[in-house]
Amino acid sequence: MTIRAADVGDEDFIVGLVPRFVESGIAGGHTRDEVVEGTARVLREALHAQRPGELLLIATDERGTPSGFVYAVTERDFFTDEEYVHVSEIAVTRSGDGTGAALMDAAEAWSRSRGHRLMTLNVVDTNVDAQRFYARRGFAIAHRHYAKRF
Repeated sequence: MTIRAADVGDEDFIVGLVPRFVESGIAGGHTRDEVVEGTARVLREALHAQRPGELLLIATDERGTPSGFVYAVTERDFFTDEEYVHVSEIAVTRSGDGTGAALMDAAEAWSRSRGHRLMTLNVVDTNVDAQRFYARRGFAIAHRHYAKRF
């Protein structure tokens, strides 16, 4: 497996995985269409903008076929103003083959290389498999985010 920076040629692959984000539930009272369309928009913008403090990586298998991606952004801690990395999106074509772990390892290495001491991510309550994956990697619930739609 190879991990590399994403480029504009990866857009169809990345956007093609976006529907995976609604397979295990939807966060914040959004509709499936809102999640898919909004996520695709943000990822397209990130891919084309290549902003400092953002990371967009692609995992490829031994044949060079894309097998997943991770998108991470630099944020600031509300309490300490310290920079940290938030994994905004991660998706793989097939769970259990090590792609997700390799992408997370790469995101963590990038974060550490920038001197960050914290990495965060969000998981919907109904995505138990993802919760187990992140718990095995040392992540723990830091708080719950509640939403009320009007």
